Amino acid sequence: MGQKIVEGGGKDVAEAVKLIDRACTLGSAEGCGQLGTLYQEGLDVPKDLTRAADLMGKACEGSRFESCTSLGLMFWEGRGVPQNRPGAAGFFGKACTAGDAQACGALGFAYRNGEGVAKEPARATTLFQQACASGSSVGCYGLGLSQQEGDGIPRDAAAAAASFRTACDGKVARGCHSLGLIARDGLNGPKDLVQAAQLFQQACDADVGEACHDLGVMAESGRGAARDLARAAELYGKSCSKKDARGCYRIGLLYSGKAGIQADPSRAVSYFKLACTGGEIGGCSKLGAMYENGDAPLSRDFNQASALYKRSCEAGVWGDCYSLGRIYSRGGMGIAENAAKAAGLWRQACDGKVAGACYDLAFATQSGLGVTRDRERARNLYQAACDLGDKRGCDKVKYR
Repeated sequence: MGQKIVEGGGKDVAEAVKLIDRACTLGSAEGCGQLGTLYQEGLDVPKDLTRAADLMGKACEGSRFESCTSLGLMFWEGRGVPQNRPGAAGFFGKACTAGDAQACGALGFAYRNGEGVAKEPARATTLFQQACASGSSVGCYGLGLSQQEGDGIPRDAAAAAASFRTACDGKVARGCHSLGLIARDGLNGPKDLVQAAQLFQQACDADVGEACHDLGVMAESGRGAARDLARAAELYGKSCSKKDARGCYRIGLLYSGKAGIQADPSRAVSYFKLACTGGEIGGCSKLGAMYENGDAPLSRDFNQASALYKRSCEAGVWGDCYSLGRIYSRGGMGIAENAAKAAGLWRQACDGKVAGACYDLAFATQSGLGVTRDRERARNLYQAACDLGDKRGCDKVKYR
């Protein structure tokens, strides 16, 4: 909740709202903007985002530029209006040109990420510099990212840390998280795990899911604080609820049977599904193995397993390319046997240093299963399997 625009209570408040409404009706941009803020926040009037957007639009047309920024944020997020990021960027640009620091910061992130406008990291940096210099904590956070990554300016860890500190002190929780990462990884001096944990906690308390995840990792590993798996699970759960798929994956691992945590396979599966859907490929990989093996509470399902392995294989999880190849090599349960497809997947996995894949590809090459028979190539593949630690490959090379 924001600060009340209308002071007092009862009849005084109702009368004040009527006066602001009257001022807007008579063409006061300030009146429309103030009334729009009341409806946006539900302050002294029922919350009504659609009406708020309409009032903000009138105020923006009347050159109340902070209302342009507010309306831009509504279009950016799709609150009370259909989401329209190009339109939002237009409102940010109008307000930024008029000197609104918050709008410059928001427009900077649009250019940084290429959302609503073409991606222009150097232009984003210029906007962040302008916003930060004018007192926008969000602008300082963006500037810290640019300084850290060298977007249009030289990389400067010390400057990035200073910008993140300004952002964090200005209640931009992601600035606290970024500053915590610098302390954890020693990017601007010696590592400071205690400070990192404090900053992660600050950001996690402000609902930054990534910070909850990183603090959970520290609690699970005992780095920067005493090892506490129950707390790690709690933090991963919060991270997952804030759409950080890494947290979903890690809590799934805990419930899969981590020492010190009561195993709960059903909860593990639920979290792995959230992780996979959210883009954490480890969740897809775990589910694929569970479907392949029929691990409770899932039933054995090669179609499900192959679909999940395909996704993780394409993401570079070479062990899952090998597993998918095994499914195609034997077929069954609705999957047609396909030796050529299996060999192709094993080739990918062998190139990715999966010993078993090199061995199975060697056997296929020796036997002409899905590939041209080639005894010398088979011998080289057995040697590759041996070099990667597969004793079977060593035995094949030894006795050939």
